[in-house]
Amino acid sequence: MGRLFDLSADFAELLDRFDEIEETEFPTNADGEPVDAEGNPINPEFVKAELRQAWFDTLDGMEQEFTCKAENLAQYIKSLKAEADAIDAEAKRLQQRAKSRKNRIAWMKQYLMQCMETMQLKKVDGVQARITLRSNAPAVKVTDELSLIQELERTGHADALKYQLPEIRKNQLKGYLKAGEVFQYAQLEPSKSIIIS
Repeated sequence: MGRLFDLSADFAELLDRFDEIEETEFPTNADGEPVDAEGNPINPEFVKAELRQAWFDTLDGMEQEFTCKAENLAQYIKSLKAEADAIDAEAKRLQQRAKSRKNRIAWMKQYLMQCMETMQLKKVDGVQARITLRSNAPAVKVTDELSLIQELERTGHADALKYQLPEIRKNQLKGYLKAGEVFQYAQLEPSKSIIIS
């Protein structure tokens, strides 16, 4: 039992062989009669019919083997997909749980900081935790993004801005291409996929 890929290659090779059967030319004897490899007279149509039958028998066997292997592979793909879906669902659940914990941490830290400021404490030395209230470096707070961008460009400080290339909306472009519009650097490209159910 070979691999499915090897079987597919053998299958393609077998399909090519059908043309060879049809195009087979037999050697002839001195009387001009078709003969086999041992020089015995033969009926070319009868020999070709036997070759065709052998070809169909081989094809049938290969199709059955291929179907069995393809089905086994499809079952394995389905089980891998189910496992991947379960992992994705669990990852999403864990991400939501982590986000909830991070939000709670942020709220509790803010609450603790407010309490320490109210009590005018800069440090709490406990047995299991040490808490220090520190002043961070100033952070930039932008109150009007669009106005600031215009101001930075006007005052020659555009180096504080990050410019991005436009993004191609492929669905919109696909509509243009389907409508017959031609673009030098884009075209519709056919593709195939496998559906396993």
